[in-house]
Amino acid sequence: MALSIKHLLPVLGMGMLLSCEPEELREVSQAEKIPTTYITSTVNTRKNHPQQKTPKTENLRDILMEDVVPSECGATEFSQVVWEHFTALASDDLAVEYMSQYLFLQENALRLRIGTDHFGPHGEYTNHVERMIRTLERFWNMPNEIEVLGQHNETLNDREALVDIIWYTKQDLESREDVFPIVEEILTRNRLSPMLPNSPFFAADGYANFNNEIVLGDGLIQMFSETGLEQEIVWTGILSHEWSHQVQFDKFSSWYPTGYFDSKAEETRTIELEADFFSGYFMTHKRGATYNWKKADDFFELFYQSGDCSFEFEQHHGTPLQRKAATYEGYLLAASAQKKGKILTAEELHEIFITEVLPMVVNELQYL
Repeated sequence: MALSIKHLLPVLGMGMLLSCEPEELREVSQAEKIPTTYITSTVNTRKNHPQQKTPKTENLRDILMEDVVPSECGATEFSQVVWEHFTALASDDLAVEYMSQYLFLQENALRLRIGTDHFGPHGEYTNHVERMIRTLERFWNMPNEIEVLGQHNETLNDREALVDIIWYTKQDLESREDVFPIVEEILTRNRLSPMLPNSPFFAADGYANFNNEIVLGDGLIQMFSETGLEQEIVWTGILSHEWSHQVQFDKFSSWYPTGYFDSKAEETRTIELEADFFSGYFMTHKRGATYNWKKADDFFELFYQSGDCSFEFEQHHGTPLQRKAATYEGYLLAASAQKKGKILTAEELHEIFITEVLPMVVNELQYL
């Protein structure tokens, strides 16, 4: 009998909200004995600013959890897509049972840089992402600062990749040959399960962290694209949003000193809406992604789809209309520039956001 949604939610919550390691694995098989002592670094420091205060990293995987819970905002196309994939995952006993282990393998694939050098399941968006990285570096004056990593379902079905992940993660193996039976068991399980490792939830990370890294998961891109958005827009939109967080990290102590916010929810919403505003500015600027109105409109829709109405939740990103409005204000600013080639500094953009955009977006669209 498949596990019910209400029983699956806590399981997904642990693995997806934090993208963290699994609970203690049962003594059922060799594959389940992969150690769980590794913890992803979340040290709140930057390489060039070791004393700088920075916010808690977000992961767009958080949005997926919000979208399987009823919201005052009502269902968006994105929440419907997420729910369909969620119920499919919940109906697969094997996927539910081994979900934490597979997320743990993905976490270590990122740590070890295994399969992270391309974008899209078959690398079909690698050139596009690399071109956007170069553009973002020039636009924000951040050459060679940020590493962008791809995350793929196929990594969990690739024999050589799995051997490397387990060999470099599990400490008590005497030779690589000891890994082979473990990997064969995982591959056999994959053949038995329609969801392992094919569910987009197994490659749904999307975040910027304090180690100058951005992670883009194929599954996250897939689910946003299934709302009808063009994939190129999704790739560029999420990348530019996460890059905006990297801009914020460098300035956070001066922009948002201790005591600036009344609550964690307010902090997260402000930071996310500012990243949306920065993204809208970059996406449509003549020296940024240079998207025209039609593509910009799709970009606004991307951020509408990813809004939420969980006002007290620490990871509240802003309502759908607030996120869309913040992005649109960035577009208007880029479009209205008298000198089309001029790029405002991050400090100038921040000042405009705090004094003009944020009060309007929050006050006028508080509950919409």
